[in-house]
Amino acid sequence: MNATTSLSRQLLPVSSLRLDIFSQILLSIFTGEYPAGTRLKVQHLAKQYGVSSTPVREAIVELTGIGVVELFPNRGAVVAPFGIPEIREMYHVRRILEVESARCACESSNLEEIEQLLAETRTLQQAPRNDQWTVLCSDIDKRTHTAIVSAAGIKRLKAELNRYDRLMHMVRVLLKDSELYLDQILEEHLQVLKALLRRDQDAAAAAMARHLQATCERAVEGIFVHGIPESENIHT
Repeated sequence: MNATTSLSRQLLPVSSLRLDIFSQILLSIFTGEYPAGTRLKVQHLAKQYGVSSTPVREAIVELTGIGVVELFPNRGAVVAPFGIPEIREMYHVRRILEVESARCACESSNLEEIEQLLAETRTLQQAPRNDQWTVLCSDIDKRTHTAIVSAAGIKRLKAELNRYDRLMHMVRVLLKDSELYLDQILEEHLQVLKALLRRDQDAAAAAMARHLQATCERAVEGIFVHGIPESENIHT
C-alpha cells in the first residue's frame, strides 16, 4: 500500500474505513488469501492496511455477524470455512428472507416502483446486448431486490437482508462470466414482478424462491467451477 492510499484512508470517517477494510478482508477470504483457520490479528491487519485498529475491529465484528469469521477464546478472530456448502447456506438464508419479503410486498398499498421496474425489465429484454446493457442489468438487479424489500415494509427484515448485501456483492464480484446469465435473471425477475402486481403471494414467493435457487447454483458454478481453482477453495 502506498503512502497516498494510506493517507486517504486516514482521512476517511471511521464508518467508511470499516466498510473498506470489511470488503478487503472479505475478498481475501473468498479468494483464499486468508484460508480457513487463519487468525485475523487486529494490529497486523491495521499495519497492513495502513489504518488504526478501530476500523479493523469493527470490520471483524461485522464479518463475524455474517458468519465468515468466528471468535474463539484465547484465539481471537479466525476465518471460517468457505466453500460450496457455505455458499449454499448463505443463499438458503437469503431465500428465506426474500421469499417472505415477496409475500409481504403483495400487501403493499403502493407498488408504483414495482410497475416501473417491470417496464424497465421488459425494455432491457429487447435492448441491444452491449456493455451498457450489462451495466443496466446489474443496476436493475439490485434495484429490483431493494424495491421488493422496501415494499414489504418490515424494518427488521430489511436490516437483516442489508447484513447480507455486501456478502452477496462480493459473490457477484467473483462470479465469472456473469453476462451469460443476464437474460435468465431478467426473465426470473419478470416472473416475480408480475406476481407482485397481481398480488398473488404464493406465486410471488414461488418465483422468488426459484430465482434465488438458480442464483445460488450460478454462484457455485461461476466461483467454484469456472472461478477459483479447486486448490484455492477454502474448505476444511
